[in-house]
Amino acid sequence: ARCAHRARADEAAQPSQPPVQTPSPARRYLEGGEYQKAINDYSAEYRKNPQNQALVKEYAKGLDEMKTSADKASGRGDFASAGRIYSLLLGNYGQFKGFTQMLSFDRPQLNKKLSLCKRTLSSQGFQEYRKGNISRAITLWQDLLVIDPNNADIKRALKTAQVQQKNLKGMK
Repeated sequence: ARCAHRARADEAAQPSQPPVQTPSPARRYLEGGEYQKAINDYSAEYRKNPQNQALVKEYAKGLDEMKTSADKASGRGDFASAGRIYSLLLGNYGQFKGFTQMLSFDRPQLNKKLSLCKRTLSSQGFQEYRKGNISRAITLWQDLLVIDPNNADIKRALKTAQVQQKNLKGMK
């Protein structure tokens, strides 16, 4: 009994360790580049706990990280990836209304960045097409249609390029 008492006394004397903080599912999605899943998770938690300032700060920080990721992709010329992220943030922007003042970006900035991505992908596609790089043009235009699915001009250009590519393969 004496040993058991001493063990309990030793335990009581030990400073308690803070619990190990495991990343939230939203944080894991964010780190894995699964941005829509991260937004969905953060949004669900925010709807349950809109007064939880730690959650709101983490949510805003996560969104800012997504925007930074898009900016970096754009900076290295990956306009398809950047455009997908800007488009995603823009499409979900209404969900951020309780804390938009905490974000490092706003809707007009996202629109401007997304427009640049769209123009660049379109232009690059036409440049590649004129050079005879039909496969590359097709890839660029398909990437553009992911972020601009209603672009009729690009749909027509893509269809023309695909027919041309098919005809060229048939000639070989």
